Amino acid sequence: MFMSYKLTNMKISNFKHSIFKIFLLFYLLTNFLSAANYKEITEKVFSNRKIDSIEGIWVKSFANQGPTGCVTMFYKEKDQYYQIHIDECFVMGKITGKHERLDSSNYEGENAIYFYDRKEIWEPSSISIADDFNSFSITHGSNNNKFTEKWKRIWPENFHSYNKVFEKE
Repeated sequence: MFMSYKLTNMKISNFKHSIFKIFLLFYLLTNFLSAANYKEITEKVFSNRKIDSIEGIWVKSFANQGPTGCVTMFYKEKDQYYQIHIDECFVMGKITGKHERLDSSNYEGENAIYFYDRKEIWEPSSISIADDFNSFSITHGSNNNKFTEKWKRIWPENFHSYNKVFEKE
C-alpha cells in the first residue's frame, strides 16, 4: 500500500513537472515570436532614425483600471505623437492616443478610453517620462474619473544608447 502511494505521488509530480515544461516552452516561443514581430515594426516605423523620448514600444506594468501586459507603440508624424496598441490589448490596431510634446519628459493630449461594451470616449491625458527615458506614467480622464498606468520601455532597450548611434552620422 505504501509503495502504491509513493508511485502515485511520483506520477503526479512528474505530470506537474511536464505541464510546467510545456507552459515554459509555450511562454518562450510566444515571447520569441513577439520580439520578431516588434523588430519588423520598428524597422518599418522608425527606419533607423533618432527618436524622441516617448517614441518606441512599451509594455504596461501597472494599471489601476484594466489589465497589465498590453504592448503599445508611440510614433511621431509632424508635431503629433500617436499611440497604437500592438499586442495583448483590449483594443488593437487603431490609434488610441494623440499627444504633443511639452518638453523631453512631458506630453499632453488625449486618449481613448474603452469600456467592455465597446463604448469609446476620448479624455485628456498627460504623460510623465522617467529621467532615464525607460518608463513613464500616464494619467487619463477628467476630474470625476482619473486613473493612472505605468509603462516600461521594451524597444529600444536603452533610449540614450540607441540615439547615440545617430549623433555620430
